[in-house]
Amino acid sequence: PTQKPVDVMKWCIELLPFPNRLILDPFMGSGTTGVACVKLGRSFVGIEREPKYFDIACRRIEKAYAQPDLFVAPPAAKPVQLSLMEAP
Repeated sequence: PTQKPVDVMKWCIELLPFPNRLILDPFMGSGTTGVACVKLGRSFVGIEREPKYFDIACRRIEKAYAQPDLFVAPPAAKPVQLSLMEAP
């Protein structure tokens, strides 16, 4: 486990070229990168295998969407939660 403030992740994301590209966090943890993406208006995909941390991340990201920044355009697509464990 590592602790990363949202502002640090925002700074990292802002350094990336091509602002319209999707951000992938294959080790999502509690969702700090996802929250940073929401605050910057970037699209995000997160992967987490621990259900406890996945649930925490989903709640944090939903709260970030509920408190939008007036100066950042929201991502075009509505967030969707998918599960690889469920059969179609």
